[in-house]
Amino acid sequence: MLAPRALQKLSRELAELASSERGSADTERERRCRRVQGAYFTPPPLVAFVVAETLNTRLADPGLRWRADGSPALRVLDPSAGDGRFLAAAIELLVDRAIKRGGDRARVREAIARRCVVGLERDPEFAALARARLGTSAPIYCCEALLDAPADAAQVDAVVGNPPYLRSIRFSRSDHSLWQTLRGRYAATSHGEWDLYAAFIEQSLDWIRPGGEIGLVVPSRWLTAAFAIRLREKLARESAVRALIDFGHSQIFAGATTYASVVFLSHKSSREITVARYSDTGWTCGQLSATSLSGQPWRLAVGEQRALIEHVSGRGPTLGDVARIVKGAGTNADPVYVLDNAEIHGHIVRGQCKAAGAGEWIEIESAACRPCLRGRDVARYRSATSQVYCIVPYQLDGSLWSPERLAEHPRARAHLERFRPRLEARESGRHAGDHYYRFGRPQNMAFLGTQQAKIVVPDVARDGRAILDKSGAMVLDSAYAIRLRQNAAYYSLRLLVAILNSPMVGWWLRQTGIPLRGGYVRLKTAYLTTLPLPPINPDSDQLIDRITRISTAIAARQTIQGDTCQGRESRLEASLADLIRRTYAIEPDTWRTLVVPDSA
Repeated sequence: MLAPRALQKLSRELAELASSERGSADTERERRCRRVQGAYFTPPPLVAFVVAETLNTRLADPGLRWRADGSPALRVLDPSAGDGRFLAAAIELLVDRAIKRGGDRARVREAIARRCVVGLERDPEFAALARARLGTSAPIYCCEALLDAPADAAQVDAVVGNPPYLRSIRFSRSDHSLWQTLRGRYAATSHGEWDLYAAFIEQSLDWIRPGGEIGLVVPSRWLTAAFAIRLREKLARESAVRALIDFGHSQIFAGATTYASVVFLSHKSSREITVARYSDTGWTCGQLSATSLSGQPWRLAVGEQRALIEHVSGRGPTLGDVARIVKGAGTNADPVYVLDNAEIHGHIVRGQCKAAGAGEWIEIESAACRPCLRGRDVARYRSATSQVYCIVPYQLDGSLWSPERLAEHPRARAHLERFRPRLEARESGRHAGDHYYRFGRPQNMAFLGTQQAKIVVPDVARDGRAILDKSGAMVLDSAYAIRLRQNAAYYSLRLLVAILNSPMVGWWLRQTGIPLRGGYVRLKTAYLTTLPLPPINPDSDQLIDRITRISTAIAARQTIQGDTCQGRESRLEASLADLIRRTYAIEPDTWRTLVVPDSA
């Protein structure tokens, strides 16, 4: 399964298709559907590949019965049929196999369309398109697949398709009743901000009969995201995963930035799972033990990379063991709250905000502001910039100011009142009313209000990037804040800053997270929590001391001299990276061939 040659052919076909479609415009109908329903039409080469990989196992069964009309005794379901392209591919594959046994193609095709496929589609217009594509004999039902699937959909031999991608926060607004019904109904919808496609993954196991097969195109986010922990636990417990394809940062859907995967499931327990991962160097294929899967993020690295992951894991604690990692707060209106080019004049912060327009200066009481860190403000080893401030109408304990407390700061109040319509319009009016000035996502406000030193990393970067902040800066949601736990023992913030700025982080995230376009990686909580730290013991004391001293020196020079001594800093950082390599007990050749190239 998942032969490298077939995957390479698929990549070529997808690239050729993307090139031919570049610049083509979607219809308004397609744009509306994608926006509201989370629908993305799957490229034909990928459709054909998934259908073949899913059905070939069933077709190879010597016990498969063929009917007198030429159709095989099996049934294929697409629970989100869209315009019918998966079922059309299934029909053509079955017809090709059937006519090798003899018979008229048109007659066999009609029999297969009538007896071997069934489609479910919520949208009546798409259901009509599917019927037109497949022929009137093919059963296409317009229904909610997760609630009202007809008897035809029960106990099928295969499930194929590309279920809708719709995160629960958007789903609750577009169809609140259905969102309420599905919330908690599945393991996949029982935790965090879940996504609709995850429920289809889980439900598919109930649609297939023993020996049935599943092949679904879904975002790769579920492989690592916190919301899918219970879904991963269920699939791992049932040994239901047969194979996984991770397309990495490769873009396969026209007109949308998505990070795709394909999951193949079966009721037949698998001891080994076939894995294929795409990167800039092509496809890497291999096998994983089914016992390596759990509710924790799934690491799909194989071969030498897998061996290195196992080498560095478990020797010491993880970053999540010694530190708490939280996402910054979200204003949902940074152009209103954030002041750039800020200057302090006594008790006043003077700066510019995008909402007011270029050239206009805003003055806000300093008691209503805090220094601010966004992802873009995090430069390696630098201190927090003093030129970016954020209006923060909250107590340090995370509680929102009352309107009366806001009135004690007339400049801040006047500024927020000026943009009140814009602030009240956030999230379809959810913030309208007396407390219109609250943040859109006031998450972790008490943690962020604590004035203890913390590490800040950006949400997205090309490699490890971290600073040590002692200013008590407010961290916004394009960055994450990291603070040591009480049981951190000998781990210091300065040591963690050195590690988080090292090539280890970029390598770890590329192997265990979801690589993004342009060589970027996500430094989100779910990924950083599992980052292995080197063990600290009497033998490593001198190494750790040297790492800490060099890290401190780099930070001091960066703060004082900026970029004026880049050559000197490069040598210091190279020396620091080699010390970190030694703490992880990674051989120099392994470091050069596996770790450093990924962080270039």
